[in-house]
Amino acid sequence: MIDDSLTDSLDGTRMVYTYPEMGTVRVSFAGGSVSFEWLAGLLEGQSGSDFPYRARKVGDDQFFVNWHELEAHGFVTLHVDFQAERVRSSVLAAYATGNEQVFLHSAAIDRVEASNR
Repeated sequence: MIDDSLTDSLDGTRMVYTYPEMGTVRVSFAGGSVSFEWLAGLLEGQSGSDFPYRARKVGDDQFFVNWHELEAHGFVTLHVDFQAERVRSSVLAAYATGNEQVFLHSAAIDRVEASNR
């Protein structure tokens, strides 16, 4: 079922997914905020926490999610498809700086560690 309203139904969800070209990341949703930690790959050891997120259910067990990393000048949008076990991301990194980059990647969900969906 598709619902145009924003949802917090990802709160309580922790998942680990791997981008072939970037590495493995753990993302956790709780209390209306998202946190992440890179577990392996190019960004291993980097993390961020307590970014307010917005989510919208766009299909059966599918969500669009976004958040703004104000201090890092980053904006992240994910399409999470739990049934297909895929995460697709669009990231605007280091915007308004001389190092601005745009990324489009696809990752395989390795595991969902917890979920209230």
